[in-house]
Amino acid sequence: MKSFHRFFRISFILLVILLMFSQEVEARRKILRGRKTLTRTYMRTSAIPGWVVALLIGIAQMVFGGMLYVLLKVCILDKPIQARYQQVERAEA
Repeated sequence: MKSFHRFFRISFILLVILLMFSQEVEARRKILRGRKTLTRTYMRTSAIPGWVVALLIGIAQMVFGGMLYVLLKVCILDKPIQARYQQVERAEA
């Protein structure tokens, strides 16, 4: 149960971060004035500038690549080589 709550919490945090990176948000609202209906459109730009998004993505890729390198080095390269075949002794004729 703890792992589910931890997964949910991490997923929620990642969702909030992804929503911060959304480009623009469009909202429409109908305003009723008498018999006439007006539709207004509001645009909101992203809270984070584009260069910051590119910088954060680059840093995240470097961190992820470093972690992947360490994981593969430990799992593949640092394992000792083991003989897979046994040497068979032949009888001399």
